[in-house]
Amino acid sequence: MSVKKQEFDITGMHCAACVKRVENVVSKVDGVESVKVNLLTRKGSVEYKDGATVDSQQIIDAITNIGFGAAEADETKQEIEKVNLKPHITRLIIAACMAVPMMINMTLHRFGIQALPVWVEFVLATIAQFGPGLMFYKSAWSAVKNGALTMDVLVVMGTTVAYLFSIYNWQFHPELGPHGIYFETSAWLITFILLGKLLEEIAKGRTSEALQKLIALQPATAHVLRDGEFIDIPTSKVVAGDILQVRAGEKIPVDGTITEGYSTVDEAMLTGESLPVEKQVGSEVIGATINLSGAFTMEAKRIGSDTMLSQIIKVVEEAQTSKASIQRIADIVAQYFVPTVIGLAVLTGLVWYFIMGDSINVALINATAVLVIACPCALGLATPTSIMVGSGLGAEHGVLIKSAEYLEKAGKLDAIVMDKTGTLTQGVLDVTAFKNYNGDESTNMSIMMALESGTSHPIAKAMVYYGEDHGYKGKAVELESFADVPGKGLQGAYQGVSVQLGHSRWMNELGYDLTAVQEDILQFEEQGASVSVLAVDGVVSALWAVEDELRPETIEVVKELHAQGIDVWMLTGDNRRTAQYIAKQAGIAHVIAEVLPQDKASKVKELQDKGLVVGMVGDGINDAPALVTADIGFAIGSGTDIAVEAADIVLVRNDLHTLEQAVRLSRKTMTNIKQNLFWALIFNCIGIPLAAIGALNPMIAGTAMAFSSVTVVSNSLRLKRAKI
Repeated sequence: MSVKKQEFDITGMHCAACVKRVENVVSKVDGVESVKVNLLTRKGSVEYKDGATVDSQQIIDAITNIGFGAAEADETKQEIEKVNLKPHITRLIIAACMAVPMMINMTLHRFGIQALPVWVEFVLATIAQFGPGLMFYKSAWSAVKNGALTMDVLVVMGTTVAYLFSIYNWQFHPELGPHGIYFETSAWLITFILLGKLLEEIAKGRTSEALQKLIALQPATAHVLRDGEFIDIPTSKVVAGDILQVRAGEKIPVDGTITEGYSTVDEAMLTGESLPVEKQVGSEVIGATINLSGAFTMEAKRIGSDTMLSQIIKVVEEAQTSKASIQRIADIVAQYFVPTVIGLAVLTGLVWYFIMGDSINVALINATAVLVIACPCALGLATPTSIMVGSGLGAEHGVLIKSAEYLEKAGKLDAIVMDKTGTLTQGVLDVTAFKNYNGDESTNMSIMMALESGTSHPIAKAMVYYGEDHGYKGKAVELESFADVPGKGLQGAYQGVSVQLGHSRWMNELGYDLTAVQEDILQFEEQGASVSVLAVDGVVSALWAVEDELRPETIEVVKELHAQGIDVWMLTGDNRRTAQYIAKQAGIAHVIAEVLPQDKASKVKELQDKGLVVGMVGDGINDAPALVTADIGFAIGSGTDIAVEAADIVLVRNDLHTLEQAVRLSRKTMTNIKQNLFWALIFNCIGIPLAAIGALNPMIAGTAMAFSSVTVVSNSLRLKRAKI
């Protein structure tokens, strides 16, 4: 069943309980397949069933009816941040102006000076309570009305108790004097909570810097050929097939192919490749990368949302909106957190008043401290802030992680299975030897050219190039039939006789005599070459030895993965001797060789059946089923579109170092999340008991609560400086 997806901007959420409320109410709208809401990005992703008649206004109404703001997502992150900070700053300034005079007055009380009459404190506290503090009342009322309890309910209960109790003592127990007045407590609580909110918003904005940098990479204009001359138009107006001019120092507007000129291009901002990349006629160029030297013209191929930059932005946004399994646990805890805290606050007040025999003043103050020290916000932010920073950091290093689930799971891998050709090796094959055994050499070469020209396999390309280099370009014979036998080779008919070209195992299956060539085959395979044998009319006639070199970084990456406790397996369709030779060079102990393309996925499944968490790295079409089967599928960025689509993590830069970086990033992100959860819980686990026993007054409790979220977000920001 096909599913339509729509994004919404959601405002007014403060904690994980808010997220849960929004998800619950939206999921009840008819036609909604699923909904994911992210507290940090303030975005909701709603999927509709195909054919469902759901108007976006229905979703917006469902959200606004429970007290939150909602709109279809059409603003950039930068604009949203700018709009959101202004009310926070305004409310904070007003609250501070009310609270500071009362704090000064409270300090003067210690010296016996009453600088402010109680009625002035009452006015100041009232303005703070129902001016800047009104937002908490609105949100709390909306939550209670819809059967939910949020952080705002705790804030309202704590500040209102202090405010109303001060009025009560002022009017009915004036003999208590300053000791019965807590107007400064309610005003200062609101001020500190608003300060914490502002700092939290600023810090949260910084967690999205990586995504904002990607968005900012998009060039505004392009030089497009119109009526024989180049004119400037908005990049959004470029269409596929347009001829564009790119001058030295300019950003390339869209993805395309160079039609004239030569240059070097800086692709570091998208792929992490530090060195300039040479480009000439026929080379593909990526939009938003920088043309460093000469000018060139290009044909636009992928535009708008189809460009590589747009796809990267989309992947990063979706990863940041998704939820890791550890976050779902935090959401469940947060759901029951507020009711538990309210129960503890009531219990605290009762114990102090009835069991400890203290005054109602002490009981209420300690109960208030319990209410305001509790902070479900920090718990709700612990995971999404780390996921946002981690996925952004990955994008900066050329590691595109499609979901928080994969970011979490990549660090838990026990084994990584790697395809040989194009993954462990460079994928640039060369024919290193040719031997003719039977028949005319030129005829055998021409038959080879005819067979190999019909496929795009890397070995075929190398052999065709070898033939062309030896004077056989355009000299391929005309075949009467042709067929590709997956995992074995090629066959056809020439002048009424059958011809086959493939590996020696296939020749054995066909019953052909390999005695005359067996020694040569063994020698080449033991040197790491792949051998293609030509049979004409059932007689082995020639062979070609094709070799592929390891990537320069392969040995180092394999060592690093071993150091991280991950077993590396080589998976290849090549013969066992060649595979063992390459594996020995790379330092890989586990080899699965002679595997047909359709069987790669089952080999991955066999490892999973042993209880291993398995990653698969590949770059070809025949790797796609194995990439999907693996717990985590990694696609090398230079690979086919099908492999990239099937993968969970895309290694944009054609460098295996990004594989180990992905694993390290996952582990560091999960460590960061656990640290955040520790800080979120420690504030509450230590703070609530201290407040309950009277060791914290409400102002200190409120300060701790306000800064617990800031601590969590700040810890997440440390991840931006992590070396991966």
